[in-house]
Amino acid sequence: MRLLFISLCACLCLFHANPSLAEDEPTPVGYLSLDPEIVTNYVTGNSSRIGFLRIAIELMVSDLAMIPEAEHHLPLMRAVIIDVIGKKDEAQIKSLTGREALRLDILKELRMALKSELGEDVIKDLFFTKYLYNT
Repeated sequence: MRLLFISLCACLCLFHANPSLAEDEPTPVGYLSLDPEIVTNYVTGNSSRIGFLRIAIELMVSDLAMIPEAEHHLPLMRAVIIDVIGKKDEAQIKSLTGREALRLDILKELRMALKSELGEDVIKDLFFTKYLYNT
């Protein structure tokens, strides 16, 4: 009798379950690595020296299906990243808060560039997996 009651409760729970749960599942995100690493220079306080920054970047793409389209625009993305880094000074490159501001600036500029090219938001987030500077 107890087994029958438990089975009946399980059936009722399944009957009242939301059938649209499968439709509400988020699309899986993908990751795109910008290879090779980006090596570029930045402005230092001393005009006779140039600082160098070497970064490795991973992009979180909002949908796995968008990775091929994003890969097609890798040269554009690299140019945008180098442009943003070139506008930063030594203090911004070397500080932790400056590094986070740089990450957010690059993310914003990449989103704008890819939105104009593809017509939709492709990049969900951006991560530095390597961040080395030298003056």
